[in-house]
Amino acid sequence: MRIKQRLQDFRDDERGAVIIIFALVLTVMLGFVALGVDLGALYFRQKTLQTHADLAAISAVNNLSTQPADHALVTVLGNGLDAGAMTSVTFGHYQRDLSVPIDDRLTDRALTAPDVNAATVQLQEAAPLYFARTFLQQETTQLGATATAARFDLASFSLGSRLGAVNEGVLNALLSEAIGSSVSLNLLDYESLLDTNIDLLTFADALATRADLTALTYEELLSSDIELLDIAGALLDTGAVQGSTAVLDAVLSGMISPVIDAEKLIAIDGDDVAVQLGDVLPTVTVKAFDILFSSLDIVNENRFIETSLNLNVPNLLATDVTLVVGERPAWIVFGEKGATAHTAQVRMKLDLTLDTNILSGILPLLDVVSVELPVYLEIASATVTLTDLDCGAADDEIRTTFDVGIDPLVGVTGTHVAELFLGNFPVPDFEDTTTPLDQSNLEEAKMLGVNIGVSGLLGGLITVGLDVMVKSHASVGESEKTQEFFTRLEEGDTRKFGSRKMASSTVSTIVANASIDPVPTGTLGLLSSVLALAKETVSSLVTNLLAPILAAVLTPVDSVLDTVLETLGIGIGEADLTLHKAHCGRIVLVR
Repeated sequence: MRIKQRLQDFRDDERGAVIIIFALVLTVMLGFVALGVDLGALYFRQKTLQTHADLAAISAVNNLSTQPADHALVTVLGNGLDAGAMTSVTFGHYQRDLSVPIDDRLTDRALTAPDVNAATVQLQEAAPLYFARTFLQQETTQLGATATAARFDLASFSLGSRLGAVNEGVLNALLSEAIGSSVSLNLLDYESLLDTNIDLLTFADALATRADLTALTYEELLSSDIELLDIAGALLDTGAVQGSTAVLDAVLSGMISPVIDAEKLIAIDGDDVAVQLGDVLPTVTVKAFDILFSSLDIVNENRFIETSLNLNVPNLLATDVTLVVGERPAWIVFGEKGATAHTAQVRMKLDLTLDTNILSGILPLLDVVSVELPVYLEIASATVTLTDLDCGAADDEIRTTFDVGIDPLVGVTGTHVAELFLGNFPVPDFEDTTTPLDQSNLEEAKMLGVNIGVSGLLGGLITVGLDVMVKSHASVGESEKTQEFFTRLEEGDTRKFGSRKMASSTVSTIVANASIDPVPTGTLGLLSSVLALAKETVSSLVTNLLAPILAAVLTPVDSVLDTVLETLGIGIGEADLTLHKAHCGRIVLVR
């Protein structure tokens, strides 16, 4: 009984039970502590590895043009990891477009792609385990980290900017056509706009106020329909124009106020660019003249403009100009690598009247009574592409690179930058800029009016009047230059690429392709034999002397074309490329 009682008492005694429970719980708690130590160590190693991946991605994207993978590896090694830790470096284009899902904003690209702006680095590391090795039966576990960094660099540039000579005759014609009122302004009125520099932020703010669009973002403003009078009014409101405001006043008082798409004036290439507009607009300064007359280009696209000019060119008595400008792309572009700018196709007809003395030493046997030259000129579009932007370059090193290979017009006569025609085209051909001018449709036109004395049957001298009809053409080949480079110190510079003075340089081609036809005038009643002799004499003289005749006649044409085209910001086989500024954006970790 005594043993049985003691066993009963022992069973009912609960003293010291908590020690047993504590021992059991402590074992579990120590297990959790051990696991927590390992998890904490792994978390710390993971965060450190992610930081190393972030730094490597930043290093890679900061050196996209100079072996970015090598720069990323140097960063990895500098952070104490071995070379095998970096498992991959890939490249792509990242767009900050809120309408695109986050996972779809990065698009893989080859490093050589022009729009690469992002780099992704993947790292891997074997992290040691401490207490957890008892449960997992392994010494280490693999950690991985991926980082994507993007750099949103851009440049502001323009093609065909108006920095040439100013001729009030052509400018008055362009302005009159746009506003529906005849204007007759002088050179000083236009030069006051050429002398006025305005930053685009000041202009954009004034334009938003004028057009009652202050609630819009800059991107929305520059994609809106804007009236021409608001553009002129905004230029006035900036207070920057200190000279004559007659040109702007003429627009404000015009019969009509056409509406233009602001995207055709200032192009914003991409959402990445749009989010930076507030920072980059104040850094770009342009001429008030460029803003207004680039707007007139848009208004006048595909219109038929005629005017007469007094160019003060030797031996040139009269110049009648007919101009058709095709659809005018944006004058200034804000864009990342891969952004392009274009010039528009232009057609021009020049009806020139020249002094007959220009041929006095060439055709002494003929009485030259008139010298006329109908010239048609078709200028194809030119294209530039921003192919590289290296924000890491020093001041005197190349920062921006443009591909300036002219994108030629490919028409029925072959590949060329421009075509020069002597003769006449039917009116629909010339007005239709969507179809290249076809030399097979070229008709003869009068170049010379001459009188020639021919012996009659009775020995008397008979004067026969003849018009020398001509038609010819020449195609101008592609530009030889393929790239233009700018350093940071050259921001704001303008580079010309292509060729000039095409008229005289293509005389040999014009001569080779020319056909002439003397046509009698006022010869009713003359014997056919007399006419035949007169035509044969004139034809022989002109044919044998065609090269010097055309050389003499075309010599002043270069001055005419240069003056007119420089006024319009156009060159034959030539374009003006201006780099306003390279805007080096911040590097952002996007993943």
